[in-house]
Amino acid sequence: MSAADPTELELWQRARVAGTARDELAALALATARSELARRGAPAADAADLAQEAVRSLLAYVARGAEAPRDLGAFLKYRAWGVLSDFRKRQRSKAVHTPLQSLPLEPADRARGPREFAERRQLLEALADCRSRLNAEQRDTLELRYELGLEGEAAAQHLGVHRNTVHVRVHRALLALRECLERKGLAGGVDA
Repeated sequence: MSAADPTELELWQRARVAGTARDELAALALATARSELARRGAPAADAADLAQEAVRSLLAYVARGAEAPRDLGAFLKYRAWGVLSDFRKRQRSKAVHTPLQSLPLEPADRARGPREFAERRQLLEALADCRSRLNAEQRDTLELRYELGLEGEAAAQHLGVHRNTVHVRVHRALLALRECLERKGLAGGVDA
């Protein structure tokens, strides 16, 4: 679809000025949003609400008197993507974040000797400092994968992202931790 298509321009104008084509435009937006949300991996349980949110967003845009986009189909797709992106951001901000606990220093560690105990404490403190420098997404992903033991697919569902995103975040986070520990003179502390 393009702006050269008179039916699109007419549909937009009738929706914007007279309000007579709002239902037609909403139906087109709903169909496009459903298709794009499914293609983009929106959670099935939330897809209907997200599609309705995309329609509301479009109708609000029309109500403000906006001019017709050059390509209505692409415009509707971007509306759906924007709604999905906002939804995922909200989900990430709602995620319960419990900070990772440092490994406990058990009495057996003390039995190894004061030097080994001090080295382990130094490594744990350095690791905690390096972890605090990771972004929230990386910290949450590491927590799900290593602390809670979730597999990639389960962690991806919890975070509302694709499983490949989980693998990339874990890989980058481990690289960042290793580099940070190396800068602190504790090479070999983390394998990526």
